[in-house]
Amino acid sequence: MTKYHTCYNEKDLADKRDSERRDEPIVKERDNRFVKNAAILSVAGIFVRALGAIYRIPLARFAGEEIMGLYQMAYPIYTTLLAISISGPPIAVAKMVAERVARQKYRAAQRVFLISMLVLGAVGLLSTIVLMSASPYLVNHVLGDKRALGALLAMAPAVFFVALMSGMRGYFQGLQHMVPYAISQIVEQVVRVGIALGLGFYLLSLNKAPGTVAAGISSGVSLGGLAGLIVLLLAYSKLKPSLEQKWQRERRVGESGRKIMKEFATLAIPITIGGIVLPFMQLIDAGVVPRRLLAAGFTQAEATGLYGQLSGMATPLINLPQMFTVALVASLIPSIAAAISLGQRQLVQMRSVLALKLAMLINLPAAVGLSVLATPIGILLYGEQSGTGVGFPLSVLAYVVAFLAVQQTTSGILQGLGKTYVPVINLFFGALAKLVATYFLTAMPALNIRGSALSTVIGFAVSSILNYRAMRRVSGISVPLGSTFIRPSLAAAGMGVAAYYSYSWLAGSFSNTLATLFSVALAVILYGLLVLLMGALTAKELAAIPKIGKPLSQMLLRLHLIREG
Repeated sequence: MTKYHTCYNEKDLADKRDSERRDEPIVKERDNRFVKNAAILSVAGIFVRALGAIYRIPLARFAGEEIMGLYQMAYPIYTTLLAISISGPPIAVAKMVAERVARQKYRAAQRVFLISMLVLGAVGLLSTIVLMSASPYLVNHVLGDKRALGALLAMAPAVFFVALMSGMRGYFQGLQHMVPYAISQIVEQVVRVGIALGLGFYLLSLNKAPGTVAAGISSGVSLGGLAGLIVLLLAYSKLKPSLEQKWQRERRVGESGRKIMKEFATLAIPITIGGIVLPFMQLIDAGVVPRRLLAAGFTQAEATGLYGQLSGMATPLINLPQMFTVALVASLIPSIAAAISLGQRQLVQMRSVLALKLAMLINLPAAVGLSVLATPIGILLYGEQSGTGVGFPLSVLAYVVAFLAVQQTTSGILQGLGKTYVPVINLFFGALAKLVATYFLTAMPALNIRGSALSTVIGFAVSSILNYRAMRRVSGISVPLGSTFIRPSLAAAGMGVAAYYSYSWLAGSFSNTLATLFSVALAVILYGLLVLLMGALTAKELAAIPKIGKPLSQMLLRLHLIREG
């Protein structure tokens, strides 16, 4: 690594120190603003993710497998189109606006916003029209169930609303005004969930057909998007007068529309390509799984119901542990990027290993617990009939949690290292492996929907292993396998055995609800003790976790339950 040495005389050093003292309040103000903005987005993000995962449980409980299957068939087509607007463009807008505002080029920042809104509005409107026009063909020839037509049409307007909303969110992010961004996220999700639950329940009470109920539930997506957009428009109208005062100080923009468009495309396209891969993997399931279940000998209604169990009931449970992992990794990855910029290789090594270790410590027990208690958890959340069915694919799908944690963490590390395309390519290979496995495994009568769950595990296993190898090759990071993977795995395995047998014993004397809750509580306590006894986590590593890490590590050290490290 190249090192740069700069020589100063005494006068230069004195001037430099004076400059640093003058800049110190500005730096502190920026740091405080960054922390505040990060906190605002973190709180909003956790709320939105939690609500998005949890609301599907009562929804699936009263709607049933078949309706959830129709909804989940339409949803991946919507999200694949939506990824074009919400993955790359808002990041590009935020970066371009922030750079111009930092140079006090407010007119140029406004022009970036207007051009990006025109582009996103056109793309969103065109996507909505194409989706509405192509819906009859898609439900007949791709999804294989024409009853999903209403759900797909009800979601179509959301593509336009959310495309505009993503541009406005990027603009507010670039201006460092995070409150409107966060409020729009919360309002969008609350309206979406409220409409889905309220209208879905109302249509069911009228004994409407499954396709009609699925369409009513899906309308929450569009109405939520519209509500979020209205919040941002109101915030913009309130902010605009103060922005206009800044525009008036400049005579001209100084940048052509063509230059702005070129920069926007250069930034947005690579990120968008990466953002499309995951929705595309979901689209594979929506198009292939029901058809391969038909090949396995199931009827159309049975195939749709099984797909609903997997995608509408089991998958939301897989997403719950990720809520904590994403928040945890998000706080560590920027520190890795900062260490790289300072040339501190040892710090990069330490923080990368810590990120992987914490991801494993959280997600391995979640994967094992969801697997061994799949049916009891399914019955607890969805009732006896649906819960028993959900347990069948969930017992296999649960292991996606561990591989997804590795994939997400290593992707963040690779992006911090500047290798943004590598995780995209590896995820593509994972999607390809999933497609091949889904085609063959789902059609096996003995596996059926479990074959699809196993295919998802295979897909993320491939992408996570490729990411891990790329991370080692690119950075030379040495990951201690024992403390990072083996010890947490052994602790999770011991916890899983205890959870399984404790439930079997308790279920004979208590209800499923009590037996499941007691078993989960016992598993959590036992896992924590096993992690400490095996030395899978040190006090130094625990203290690195923001907010709670330091006081928790000090308490455990006083109790002699953790080694210092």
